[in-house]
Amino acid sequence: MYLFIAIIFIAELIIACTIINLIVKADRKVRSYNACVEAFNPLAQTCLQYARCLVSTFNQSFETFFVFIKKKQEQIIFKTIVIIAIYSLLFLFKIKADKASKVYRLVGVIRDIVSEFAV
Repeated sequence: MYLFIAIIFIAELIIACTIINLIVKADRKVRSYNACVEAFNPLAQTCLQYARCLVSTFNQSFETFFVFIKKKQEQIIFKTIVIIAIYSLLFLFKIKADKASKVYRLVGVIRDIVSEFAV
């Protein structure tokens, strides 16, 4: 009976020593990984800050691009309206007046000046 209890006690000691040995090995590995993470952490923070800056710059460039497109769209619409108005006036003057060459020149000059300012 005492032999049986002694064998079970020795087996429990062997199992406990094995578990403690595995825990110590795992602790060493965790410490080495922790040292690697601590060494890598400043580099990772620098890379994340650079990536954040890159994304914000990319976002601002897209916003600038959309503003540029909107501005060009408004300029084209304004030029189209001005050209339609000028040519309709030219057409009306041509129909209504026989001696309208001076008026045609005046309207042509106004058209040129407006188109230069519209650019």
